[in-house]
Amino acid sequence: MRNNLYLSFFVIILLFTSCKQEQIKFNQSQWNTPDDIDYNHRELMIEDLSKNYLKRGMKFADTEKLLGKNQLSNEKDSIQLQYEIYTYYGSDIDPIETKTLIVNFSADSTLTNIWIDHWEK
Repeated sequence: MRNNLYLSFFVIILLFTSCKQEQIKFNQSQWNTPDDIDYNHRELMIEDLSKNYLKRGMKFADTEKLLGKNQLSNEKDSIQLQYEIYTYYGSDIDPIETKTLIVNFSADSTLTNIWIDHWEK
């Protein structure tokens, strides 16, 4: 009886730990290469990217060189790059969930902050 309890406990712990996706090191080549039609692997790189690569004061050109060219929003007083992390469609033709990495720059092209825009229908 006691062995069954230990075995059950072990299986539950194993299930919880196996569900968490392991973070991976940022890799520029992988970042810019889609898996089939999307970039699902990017989410696993965000932690390393934000801690070790994207720093306040970094210049726009250096950031774009690192992450690749992408959607650009240019406002009067700021610049913003947007990178798709993932788009989930479920069984719909329209997205039902998206995550996007937003990189903001000041008017002088200096990185000011980064954040994740997470949208769900």
